[in-house]
Amino acid sequence: MGTNVVVGAASGMGAAVARAMAPRGRLLLADIDADGVGRLAMELGGDVESIGCDVTRPDEVDALVDAIGPELTVLQVPAGISGTMAPGRRVLEVNLVGMARLLDAVEPLVRPGSVAVCFSSVAGHLVPNDIPALNEVLDEPLAADFLDRLVALGIDPDSGLGYQLSKLGVLRLVRRLAGPWGARGARILSLSPGTTDTPMARAEIAAHPIMEKFIADRPLGRMGRPEEIASVAVFLASNGASFMTGTDVLVDGGMVGVTPDVTNGALAFLRP
Repeated sequence: MGTNVVVGAASGMGAAVARAMAPRGRLLLADIDADGVGRLAMELGGDVESIGCDVTRPDEVDALVDAIGPELTVLQVPAGISGTMAPGRRVLEVNLVGMARLLDAVEPLVRPGSVAVCFSSVAGHLVPNDIPALNEVLDEPLAADFLDRLVALGIDPDSGLGYQLSKLGVLRLVRRLAGPWGARGARILSLSPGTTDTPMARAEIAAHPIMEKFIADRPLGRMGRPEEIASVAVFLASNGASFMTGTDVLVDGGMVGVTPDVTNGALAFLRP
């Protein structure tokens, strides 16, 4: 029997995804907050286990893979941090490098029917995706000199762009992996939530009050609820989405359609 996995399950959207996945077979919950994810596993009961895992630590990712067992059924990865939680370098290391490391590590466990749902963000859609020099760097997040190559382009990894670039990198990563996963009879997708009512989002709004206007101006005029995001994540991993792979699903209340490029031209110098 395969294992369902939720990485970043201790709180927020990750906890909502864990609750939604709990009735669907063996479930392994992982988070850097080992105590928090352990409490959630006890709350859910049944065939649910937990493990501490920092996706920036290769040894902890390897331990997670060992705990999954021989076959991966569903991998949900809501794990991620924002710019108010850490400097941009750490954000890139967790959100993009950590995601790439995790997907690389589970590759031997992928079987026909396996599915991965990798959380990106509406932020990944609000930065340019047509700058070849930047994309070349973002497409090799496991390179030893990944951050140095960003610096060589003239981008400060600790700038406010760290979060947006990390999420654009996840979008591109999923597209690239669709072919190799498809060759194994497996699917991989990204999911891009808009601002959702979680502790992380509330901290972002407190630090950047202008976000309240962005939320009010979107077509639905409100934040999302974690369970709304979780319901889409579970659908993408289900047989109901069996012809979907290599693509992104926006769950943003319409934000992308009414929000301009948030970089305000800060990356224009990279254009040919």
